[in-house]
Amino acid sequence: MKVLLADDHSIVRTALKYVLSELAPELNVVEARNNGDILKALDDNSEGFDLVMLDLRMPGMDGNGQAIAQVVERVDPTPVCVFTVSEDPDEMRAVLAAGVRAYIPKTTDDGLIATILKLVLSGGSYVPPVLGGLDTSVAMENPNQSASSSMATKDIFPDLTRRQREVLALLAEGLSNQEIGERLDLNLSTVKSHVTAILRTLDVENRTQAVLKFQNAIGK
Repeated sequence: MKVLLADDHSIVRTALKYVLSELAPELNVVEARNNGDILKALDDNSEGFDLVMLDLRMPGMDGNGQAIAQVVERVDPTPVCVFTVSEDPDEMRAVLAAGVRAYIPKTTDDGLIATILKLVLSGGSYVPPVLGGLDTSVAMENPNQSASSSMATKDIFPDLTRRQREVLALLAEGLSNQEIGERLDLNLSTVKSHVTAILRTLDVENRTQAVLKFQNAIGK
């Protein structure tokens, strides 16, 4: 996995590289300290990145929504995540409106950061709970959450099969299709079929909407 990691503090970049190392056995991180470094990295890596993480508060960026939107547009469809100290709801809304797939405050627990990044890499998005978004910390607190949640949703989602409820619960943990297959001993095509059926049954357009519906259903 190749990641563009932009933050003007080396200690933050080091910490994030540690978190990212949990997501892929082979990790190639290109570091940037300012907006100029970001643009140079994009120029020098024409093959692109799998993920872009950047801070709002660094030289040349400074919360500039236009600069963020330009990065998002340039790397599309690569997901862009913002990791920043700001927890201003208005700033969160502006950044997410620019096309950023996840807004992650720097106060976020490192375990939850990994879960959020898994969700983003699997095609989902993350909106901080302060904006009424998905709070994936529930899954982190209880490793058996998927099994118990699957049973809890039997009456709530009667049109889903038991296996589909299990897949939905694992989607809520931020797992990718590959990881779900490994957890449930299913091949990738079977997992994809279950996800497609879940989206159709729940009448939602994507995985993130399915997870939100799941969380709302179980009262989390």
